[in-house]
Amino acid sequence: MRMIFWMLVVVGLCWVFYAGAMSVWQYFQVAGTVDEAFEQRNVGQSFEPRQIRAYVLRVANEAGIPLTERDVSVIPIGDQIVVEVVWSFPVLIVKGAVVLAVPLSVKRQRAQGELKPVPYR
Repeated sequence: MRMIFWMLVVVGLCWVFYAGAMSVWQYFQVAGTVDEAFEQRNVGQSFEPRQIRAYVLRVANEAGIPLTERDVSVIPIGDQIVVEVVWSFPVLIVKGAVVLAVPLSVKRQRAQGELKPVPYR
């Protein structure tokens, strides 16, 4: 009986580690994708909200992170553009319904006139 209890504890700890590691990986993947979306423009070109949203959705879905149009909001506010991505990583799914999920979000903003030099490759 004691052996079964400790096996369940070990399996539970492994599951918690896996869920935490996947949540952190997804966060860094989406944050990097949003940062890359801001750098996808040419000199003198302003940010296009549709292009930023499409880029974030495409790259995240290619990486295996199921984002929808509802999860990504790109809002131009004056000279600033704000990108906010809100999603969750399902930890426990029972009969097709998510019982426990880790909520994640990334928010970045940049000025339209802000330009980072792109290194020559």
